[in-house]
Order: sequence, then structure tokens, then C-alpha cells
Amino acid sequence: MKNANKTQAYLERQLAQRQLQVDAEMMIPQQAFSDIEEWVTELGGRRAFLHPQHRQWMWYDRIHDEWAFAGCGVDEGILLTVGAIGGVKKLPSLENVVNWCVWMDNEEMHGPLLLDDLRQKLKSDEIPADAQVWSTRSLDWFSANSEEGEKIIFSDPSEDETILRGKM
Repeated sequence: MKNANKTQAYLERQLAQRQLQVDAEMMIPQQAFSDIEEWVTELGGRRAFLHPQHRQWMWYDRIHDEWAFAGCGVDEGILLTVGAIGGVKKLPSLENVVNWCVWMDNEEMHGPLLLDDLRQKLKSDEIPADAQVWSTRSLDWFSANSEEGEKIIFSDPSEDETILRGKM
């Protein structure tokens, strides 16, 4: 799979699956984790790396040509970018990142919140329909107001899977 299609949720899920294979002695750690490019993705124009041994996320620092720890481990937060700056929005508790998102309105960031909560808040007009959303299943900000008019669609480009589709 190309780097550009790997979401944060996808890579964290891959790490868990590979670890299970290593624990079951179906793979050795070198087979499961040694190809660094398998753990690299591009989020909002910034390169991110899930370090499989440390179970920590890293951002690529172009100026120093090195990887720097992002301050976020697996299931700890949402990696996102604002402009050229990479950051992390910590989750309220350790849990699978797959259903979490943040939203931004007038350059003010809100969340994290669950995708289902986002859907409900959009439905009740607590969140403007033109808000920008970042999900661990996306690679960049996207508009909550989809091209399908009154539907919001979250899809994982790494799996061609529709995650949430609901009438607003």
C-alpha cells in the first residue's frame, strides 16, 4: 500500500495485528516491523511515522532531516496538521483511535469527540455544516458538508470503506 493511503487508524490497526502474529510465532519481529516505509504516512502534507518498537508516533523534521517524537503513542491521541505544523490532540482516555475526530470552525479547534457525537451535533446544528473535520480515518481536513447534500460520509481511503453515512 502506498504511504499516501495509510491513515493513522489503519497503521495503528496494522501494528496490533502484526504484534498478534509475532506473539503467536507466525512472524518474527524482523519480518513484522523492519520495513520502515510500511509505517510511514503523509498526513496533511507532513510525514508521520509510527515507530513499531516504541509504539510512538513521530513527525519528520525537514529542517534537521530527522524524525522527532510527536508526544503521542498508540491509542493516545489524534495526529493532525494545521498548515505546515504537525500536532496531537490527546484523547480523554486510552482507547482505540478509530472512531475519534476533531473539528475546526473559524480557526478554533474542538474535540476530540466520537464520530457518532459529531454526527449528532451536526444534526442538531451545534456544529456548523461548513466546519472542517479531521478524523483518524482521513489524511487531511475535510468539510463536514459533503457533496451529497444532506449526508456526511467518512471513508477510509486505505480500505475503500464507508465508515459513517447518515442523513443529517
